[in-house]
Amino acid sequence: MVELLRGGFSSHTAQQCRAAFYHNLSPDPVEQTVTAELMKHRDKHTADIYGVQLSDVYVDHAYNAEKKRPAFEKMLEDARNGQFEFIITKSIERFAPTSEDTIQAIEMLLSLPNPVTVVFERDMLDSNVIHSVVPILRGCCT
Repeated sequence: MVELLRGGFSSHTAQQCRAAFYHNLSPDPVEQTVTAELMKHRDKHTADIYGVQLSDVYVDHAYNAEKKRPAFEKMLEDARNGQFEFIITKSIERFAPTSEDTIQAIEMLLSLPNPVTVVFERDMLDSNVIHSVVPILRGCCT
């Protein structure tokens, strides 16, 4: 069995795991073009390293807290439909429009009949770790 960062494969073997990748790209059109091409190669390579099947790639272009993120919403819908066990994304700050949206998405994903774990590569965290500290953060910040 392969371990994903902090043991994310706990209940799955690598061959069973499907991972989706989520990207929210920069508003710079040149950077988007370069990033999109590199991203495809990188996602495939990352899936191979983790030993997971690449399920899908969801890309929003320069969306922020003020704008809808259609790919993000589609990814959450696909997660509800059981299309993958993991979401791999760059960082916590790029995942959802706001911190509260991130927390709500994580709680929803982990509460599904087949829970979906979000892996934040740059932060070296997964949503199981974050979910365990959310009650503490909410308690100290209210």
